[in-house]
Amino acid sequence: MSAKAPVSRPPRRDLVRVGVVVFALWSASSWLYFWLEPVLGAQIGYNDAPLTFTVIYGLWSLVAFLIFRRDYGLLGDIAASWGRIALVLGGLIVATTYVLAVVPNLPEVTWDHPNAPVQFFYATGWYALPKSVEILFQQLLVAALVIAAWRQGYGLGRISLVVAILFGGFHLTLGLSYPNPLYVVRYSVVATLFGAMVPFLLVRLRNGFLISYALHWSYYAVDYLAIHMAFSAAS
Repeated sequence: MSAKAPVSRPPRRDLVRVGVVVFALWSASSWLYFWLEPVLGAQIGYNDAPLTFTVIYGLWSLVAFLIFRRDYGLLGDIAASWGRIALVLGGLIVATTYVLAVVPNLPEVTWDHPNAPVQFFYATGWYALPKSVEILFQQLLVAALVIAAWRQGYGLGRISLVVAILFGGFHLTLGLSYPNPLYVVRYSVVATLFGAMVPFLLVRLRNGFLISYALHWSYYAVDYLAIHMAFSAAS
C-alpha cells in the first residue's frame, strides 16, 4: 500500500480548499501559457520556447508541492530510497534515449487535412523537456486532490469517478484552442480513463506516483510515434 492510512478525518472544508486551489493553479497555468505564446513569439510554444516554459512549469510544480506538502506526506513515494532513486534514474535514461536517439530518426510527417493539426504534430525533441515538467505539475495537482478525498474517507471507486470526470473534462477545453475534434475527443477519452486509474495507483501501489507519472509521460511518447507512422511523408 503506497499511501499511509489517515490518523483522523479532517474537516470537509479541507477537501473543498484543495479542490479550489487545484482548479485555480491548473487554470492559471493554462491561461499563462496561452498568454505567453504570442508575447514570446512562440507559435509552437514548447518547440519555440522550451527553456522558458520548462522554468515556468518548474515554478508551478514547486508552488504546488509547497502548498500541498503535508498532503503529499501521506504518500510513501515521497521518502527517498535507493530503489526509488534507481527507478527515477532508469526513467531518465529511457526518456533521454527516446528524445536523443528515437525522435531524430522518425520519418518526416505531412498534413493534408482541412482542419489544422495540433502543436504536438510538429513536436521536436525539445518539446519533451517542458512537457515532462508540465506532466509533473499535473500529477502533483491530481495527487493532492486524490489524497485529500481519501483522507476525507471517500472510497476509491467514488474518487476514481470524480477524478476521471474532472481530468477528462478539463481536456475538453482543448477545443477552445485547437479546431480538431478528433484530437480533443481522443485526448479527453484517454484522460478520463487515465483519471480513473490514478487514485488506485497512488493509494494502493508502491511507488504509485512514479508509476502514474511514467504512464502519463509514456502516452505522449507513444502518441508521438503513432503520429509519425500515421502521417509519414513516405507513406
